[in-house]
Amino acid sequence: MKLKLTSILFAVYAPLTLADHPTVAFGLESAGPINTISATTAPQGVLALGLRTEIFNNDAFDTEELEAFGAAGQEGVHSVDETRSTSLSVAFGVTDDLTVSARLPYIERKNIRESEEHEEGEGEAHTHGNSEGFGDLLLMGNYRFFSANNVDASILFGVKAPTGNTHEKDNDGIRFESEFQPGTGSWDYIIGTAISLTSGPAGYHANILYNKTTEGSQHTEIGDALSYNAAFTYRLSSHDHASHDHNGSEKSNEVKWDISLEANGETRRENKVLGDKEENSGGTTVYLSPGIKVSAGNFGGFLSIGIPVIENTKGNQTDVDNRIVAGLSFAL
Repeated sequence: MKLKLTSILFAVYAPLTLADHPTVAFGLESAGPINTISATTAPQGVLALGLRTEIFNNDAFDTEELEAFGAAGQEGVHSVDETRSTSLSVAFGVTDDLTVSARLPYIERKNIRESEEHEEGEGEAHTHGNSEGFGDLLLMGNYRFFSANNVDASILFGVKAPTGNTHEKDNDGIRFESEFQPGTGSWDYIIGTAISLTSGPAGYHANILYNKTTEGSQHTEIGDALSYNAAFTYRLSSHDHASHDHNGSEKSNEVKWDISLEANGETRRENKVLGDKEENSGGTTVYLSPGIKVSAGNFGGFLSIGIPVIENTKGNQTDVDNRIVAGLSFAL
């Protein structure tokens, strides 16, 4: 069977789009939208590998702002310059209608700082430094229960295991709070649905997902999240020219280009520590994300730049200037 990379699933689960949290993703870095989950599944027996990097460039608080928070008695306001997540993924088509995948991220947070009250009426900006390490392993499934008339619909389900590092320390040798650790120390559960429609070179995709979190390390529970995404994709080149090798098998050698425009959103509850809500956490963020993908044979690559159009976060949190997502994939 001739295998086209552009026919294979690309699925992303994105419940963690706020400034200090990288996207938890699964699936393949290939066809379909870049950040929205496609309902399409991988053909039976196909194995795919992916490498994905996601960068949040934040509008970090400066020293004067953090000092002002501290002087006003608002301790614990955090600032992070950049959050970066680089993930390795593997996905396998168990059947034509069921794809399973696993993803392991390496997460970096740059220049973590915090407001403190030094004396009454006097604030301080405390620099904690950088936090980095392997994050939690994510296991996901995509079961397509409907496929007819160019429409696919699927159920999405998964679990995040507490495999990541939860003992990173700051410049003073003090353990970072759980929200700045690479791993959360919690078992989290995921359920949702996706739908995809193709019409010639155009594709329409949408998904919704709920992430149920539990208490993890340091008695901290990262807030539950609802993510919602929609995407339009378009194939710029749609002619499939094929070459034949000396054994008579068919092999595509055409470079294919796809463009996409997505709306990617999340609403997240506040974090809890010892059962108490953290006021500077949670909220809603929505990105408008244009992107481009290129593929040839079984190789592919993509780039997406997300611009926040809605940032309604709770308390005092750093805003996001932009989110950059890029990656490569290879199908066997």
